[in-house]
Amino acid sequence: SICTMKLSIAIGALFATSAAAFAPSAVAPRVLSSTSSALNAFSSTIFDVRDVEFADTKEQIVQGGRDLFPLLPKAFEGIKEIGVIGWGSQAPAQAQNLRDSLAEASMDIKVRIGLRDGSSSFEEAREVGFSEDADTLGEMYDIIKKSDLVMLLISDAAQASLYKEIFA
Repeated sequence: SICTMKLSIAIGALFATSAAAFAPSAVAPRVLSSTSSALNAFSSTIFDVRDVEFADTKEQIVQGGRDLFPLLPKAFEGIKEIGVIGWGSQAPAQAQNLRDSLAEASMDIKVRIGLRDGSSSFEEAREVGFSEDADTLGEMYDIIKKSDLVMLLISDAAQASLYKEIFA
């Protein structure tokens, strides 16, 4: 659905700037004008949002840290399974950070990696602890179906060609 897509995009953007975790109850995308600053705007009822300026562009971020771990149960309320789709430039760090942060916060949420059948990235994901045996690594559409929350971290070109099937 479009709500899932907006949330997936927001989650991906937030993880790119923060080590904190987010879920539907934590982050609510706002409808704003299409300026660069507006595209980087969001609100949170759980985490403190602050403004920063990069290259004359004002953005809103949540600065991460272990001090935020006590807020993770509220942020991920109702989430039991998270699918990280892709294994490009962002997914390895984001998936491992999310998995490790949730484990350190003693949360029973499974983080799974979803890849295209035959992807050479399966071996890289296995090397950092994701596996088919533990049900934390699999084909991307199967992982999407199992997930309460999806982080879509595939290339823009792949998103353009696969979005109808991904969000079906």
